[in-house]
Amino acid sequence: MLSWQNITVQQFQDVYRLSENKTLDDMQRLEKIIAILFDKTEKEVEEMSINEFSELSKQCAFMLNAKTIPGKVVKYIKVNGRKYFIEHHPKKLMAKMRHRQYVESIHFSEKMIDNIHYLMASLVQPVKFGFIKMRNTAKMHEAIADDMLQARFIDVYHTAVFFCKLYVGSIATIKDYLNAEMTKMNMSTEKIIIQQALQTVMDGFSQHSK
Repeated sequence: MLSWQNITVQQFQDVYRLSENKTLDDMQRLEKIIAILFDKTEKEVEEMSINEFSELSKQCAFMLNAKTIPGKVVKYIKVNGRKYFIEHHPKKLMAKMRHRQYVESIHFSEKMIDNIHYLMASLVQPVKFGFIKMRNTAKMHEAIADDMLQARFIDVYHTAVFFCKLYVGSIATIKDYLNAEMTKMNMSTEKIIIQQALQTVMDGFSQHSK
């Protein structure tokens, strides 16, 4: 039975894009959604019996009428035989985070649903041998993002939202950290730019979480 427990990031993104497509009528949109969620071709959907089409339509209803997305923040995401750790403690997070990760997070948060797999790929740590937390490196980003597409959406979504709230809650620490890093590189920036960037991130998350 279809439920939030077995919807992947990729499936949710595909359905979300259909909901934004104003060129489709309701029936066309429903046919495409059924194809996405039940891994069928559009031709296979067209050839379904009326009873089968009606049954699958009912199973999709929880996504189409959802006002909230169930789930909770997780510390680990397991997907494709691999395990990823997400640091939740503010001080530990800032100690581990590289400037690259901060910049990527700001960029990918601008369109949260479309880029949530890239956002998470910038934040998670691969876990080796079940318990050794590896450093997040730039060369891993694309491969991790591909894994995140197959992860459960409810795990990725709530963890990403939690991170963004943590981000804003740690704004003073982040500003101090960035200023220190930029000073090392003989760079400078105004605090207002950082504040505006973080506000942009949170605006995007709030709009999608309503």
